[in-house]
Amino acid sequence: MLSPVESSKMLSPIPRRTQFLPIRISIVYLFSTFFIFLSSNLLEKVESISMLSLYVISVYLFLYIGYAFGVSTKRNKYLATTEPTQKQLTRIKRLLLIGMLYLLAWGINQIVDFGGNSVSQVLNTISNPGAAYSAKFEVYERRVATGEVNRLTQLLIIFSVFYAAFIPTLVVYWRYLNRHIRTLSIASIIIYILSFLFIGTQKGIGDVFIHILAGALILSGMQLLKIDRRQKIKLARAGAILLALVFSYMAFNQSSRAEEFGLTTTLMAGDVSNTWISHIFGRDAALGIYTIIGYPSHGYLGLSYNLSTDFEFSYGAGLSQALESYRYQFFGGTQNFLLTYPFRTEAITGWPAGMYWSTAFPWFASDVTFPGTVALMFVAGFYFSRVWLNCLTRRDILSFAMLGQLLTFIAFLPANNQVLMQRQGLWAVATLIAINIFRKLTHTGSPNRR
Repeated sequence: MLSPVESSKMLSPIPRRTQFLPIRISIVYLFSTFFIFLSSNLLEKVESISMLSLYVISVYLFLYIGYAFGVSTKRNKYLATTEPTQKQLTRIKRLLLIGMLYLLAWGINQIVDFGGNSVSQVLNTISNPGAAYSAKFEVYERRVATGEVNRLTQLLIIFSVFYAAFIPTLVVYWRYLNRHIRTLSIASIIIYILSFLFIGTQKGIGDVFIHILAGALILSGMQLLKIDRRQKIKLARAGAILLALVFSYMAFNQSSRAEEFGLTTTLMAGDVSNTWISHIFGRDAALGIYTIIGYPSHGYLGLSYNLSTDFEFSYGAGLSQALESYRYQFFGGTQNFLLTYPFRTEAITGWPAGMYWSTAFPWFASDVTFPGTVALMFVAGFYFSRVWLNCLTRRDILSFAMLGQLLTFIAFLPANNQVLMQRQGLWAVATLIAINIFRKLTHTGSPNRR
């Protein structure tokens, strides 16, 4: 029998660079959005750039410190090196099948729910995202007026944990799947994306991209992406092409919205008529491109307005708008949304809480104060690191799903509290946390734990 020392030598330690891979990518992205803001026309509207900069640096720094603390206090830092058993693969394939059915049900239900009645009509609507986006709000208004509720949508929201787990798990175990499962999985993802394009919303694309990134990071961290230089070049080229296509569509989407709503300027760049992008691609394209560039960055101006507003407790509405929507729906009373920083600041400055972003931080601060939000980022960083290391050391599917939610959370920090703002994200996170607590209480591990 091997001694503990001999056994540890057979394991593959996780390199320090890999341990910190997700947070390094996140910090570079987050500070990039702030630097874009600092180079925009919005900077001149900030009353105290020093206060804003100090706060932004603080929250991102404590996110990193919390992550580093989580890594330093984690005992197991060895990769799960054994291959999954046939029994484990059978369970994974069943989970993926449920995930496929979930995405198909969500996509088809959403298309039908918003008026899709033929393939040609759906494709025509997708080709005009501005009009599709406008029509979506008409459906919302009708539902509010009539009290209409889609029962299938409500049921799918409750089981959104399957949506959270599907794509990261699919990417990680792709090489173990047969051609039929791969084809059906891709088809379900396409239907899911098309259902969001049908309502002129880019959320579906963003969700899929971030969840694929989560799976790719796990593969890379587990050292399963062993490719030579030529393959790296091909992958980089394919990635660049895909990114260009996604960016082009998003710019087209925003340009179409601008035309639909009669917008002629952008927040970040003002009148784009005399910009070099406008001279090369035209004013409409420039509107879309500058809107996309400013999409994850303009919220820092809203944050600067909120930093100078007095605190008032919002009874949980800031930490989770979705949870507050449930409270108000079933219990009524005062709308606690109105107590949050963004809504109270709108009354003072005119910065619209429902139209423009203010970053996620004023939302959190509505319940825990701005100093408390800095501490909250430490906790988020700590949890981020533990989830990441569990992905690598245990190949834990629950951690795969939570990593996707955490990456979404971080991607939208400069904009809003995306994950807990929507009911789908709330149910996904709540279910993952509940299952994890149950496993700990019953001392059961992941089915893939080595």
